[in-house]
Amino acid sequence: MRARSVALVVAAALFAGACSDGDAADASPTGSARRAPPLAVGPGTGGAAGAGGGGGGGGGGAAGPCAADMVLAGTACVDRFEAPNVAGVPPLAMQTAYDGEAWCAARGKRLCTDVEWIRACEGASATTYPYGDTWVAHRCNDDKTWIPPDWGVLASWPSQAAQDEAAALYQGDPSGSREACLSEDGAFDLTGNVAEWVVRTIPNANDYDHVMKGCYWSGCYGGTLPNCTFVNPAHPGGFRSYEAGFRCCSDAGPVYGD
Repeated sequence: MRARSVALVVAAALFAGACSDGDAADASPTGSARRAPPLAVGPGTGGAAGAGGGGGGGGGGAAGPCAADMVLAGTACVDRFEAPNVAGVPPLAMQTAYDGEAWCAARGKRLCTDVEWIRACEGASATTYPYGDTWVAHRCNDDKTWIPPDWGVLASWPSQAAQDEAAALYQGDPSGSREACLSEDGAFDLTGNVAEWVVRTIPNANDYDHVMKGCYWSGCYGGTLPNCTFVNPAHPGGFRSYEAGFRCCSDAGPVYGD
């Protein structure tokens, strides 16, 4: 329960700036549509480097094309962990894509694109899952029992009642705690834990500006095994849900470290 409270307290603390809205939908595996009111959000605080992982991030003072809290995946630098990108800290939830964009921009980063996220998940070997081609139960936090949400209460976010409801629904693990849920490039929790907002570049039936990748702690909508190519295209960027988070990316460029 402490992990739930930490993640939701941090998430609630982000609500201080410009408003955004969108069509909310039931985050159950079947996903029936509902409407949520606009909610306010600001970039918030926190999110320094986390330990662990390999990749080309250049941790421990070693020079590399990415900051120490990121890994090199193809041509992009990708955060090692879901926001707030700190090992052992529960990932943020109840986030919109616009929350993610603001949070990442405040740290000199940006939201990942779908193509960058897929490359980070599949690795150079183009595996089905971040850790290989065979799904392994419990390796990632992606097979917990779904708890039906009270959308009427969640729609009042950031009220105390909504925070309590989100905390009761939260089943995220502290980032990096499942050490084997690791990509070839050294990024943790790309499948499972919280669903991750990304910028959409690949066409789909809705063509919203953002989609969600990675499924979440109760698997994928529709029952697909959580994998690198699955996408949830059902929601616009203003959609806010108890299981929605993000991680940041940046262009690989100057050499970091000594």
